[in-house]
Amino acid sequence: MTSPLPRTRERRPVPRAERALAWVLRVNGAVTVTALLAVFMPVGWMGAVHSRLGLGAAPDGPMFEYLARTVSALYAIHGGLCFVLSTDVRRFGPVITYVACAELAFAAALLLIDVKAGMPAAWVMVEAPAVVFVSGLMLGLRIVARRRERDATSD
Repeated sequence: MTSPLPRTRERRPVPRAERALAWVLRVNGAVTVTALLAVFMPVGWMGAVHSRLGLGAAPDGPMFEYLARTVSALYAIHGGLCFVLSTDVRRFGPVITYVACAELAFAAALLLIDVKAGMPAAWVMVEAPAVVFVSGLMLGLRIVARRRERDATSD
């Protein structure tokens, strides 16, 4: 005979790798969502940052402002996505794998762009390696969590 009460989903404890992955996504999201500030930053401030980084006077014209604001907006969107993905790393696992792999490819592109554009050495040594570290950590934790999930279901 069936029970008249609705079945509740079995709540399994969240494995350490999944908890760590959620935190990496949240930190990544928190850092990248701050780019939203640059979307609304006055152009004069952008010029000051450009100069302070040792890049000379900021280019004059709409392209500099357009690129700075749209790239910043895309980083902020990425940050929001990371927050959403952190809410259920098991369900969003395939998307997290995609994001981590895309970020690894992006890091390679960043390195080439930074060198070709003549960015300061400190920038080159920090930007792409930081992206590799975070995305590699995401991918590694995702792989560990997936293995543990498979092992738990095969028991």
